Amino acid sequence: MRTNQILLPVALVLGALLIAAGFPTAPTIVASVDIEKIYRSLDQLKAAESRSVKLRGELEKRLATMTDAVKSMQEDLDSYQVGTPAHNDAMNKAILKAGDLSALQSFAKLKMESEQANSIRETYVSIRSTCGLLAKEQKIDFVFIDDTVPGINPTNLEGTMQQINGRRMLYSNPALDITDALIERLNSDFRAANPVMTTPAATPAVTPNATPAATPAATPATTTTIPAGKS
Repeated sequence: MRTNQILLPVALVLGALLIAAGFPTAPTIVASVDIEKIYRSLDQLKAAESRSVKLRGELEKRLATMTDAVKSMQEDLDSYQVGTPAHNDAMNKAILKAGDLSALQSFAKLKMESEQANSIRETYVSIRSTCGLLAKEQKIDFVFIDDTVPGINPTNLEGTMQQINGRRMLYSNPALDITDALIERLNSDFRAANPVMTTPAATPAVTPNATPAATPAATPATTTTIPAGKS
């Protein structure tokens, strides 16, 4: 009895000190999201993919035109006698044109990779910003990426351990998931800001196939990579 009489005032004093120090007394509210599902469902990213398809088509047309020019110049070399000034001049021009083609191929590849990276980065910024607004409205303190959603890909022991060690969550209550609400808000905001923009699904890219053997292969088609679910 004596002990309880001592502990009660101590507990009250400690509680008062915690409140005075500004420590939170209300329960912390958390939520989770499936980041891969979000990326797959956003109109913003679909619109970016459509722009990438258009850009890829324009680059492939330029590559095809220059590839045909290089091939034609290489064929024209056969009409000149080897070692003559005319043959040497035509060969130099063909070499320069092949160099231009190689440079264009490198530019196209880097341009597509840059466009993809920018669209992923800009979408992530939108996700973070809108998630913050939604969390404040719903009085949520923390929103975690639910990395329990993606499965463990079959691989060797080292690869399996790397996947497991990269995870930060072992369990997430589905009732705390706000993925659908976040997707709805993001798409609603995007449509409001882009009322005349259509967002058709991106069509598979076509890789140029008219490259002569003497020149580097045309830039490969790129597809948007969805960030893995990992907090």
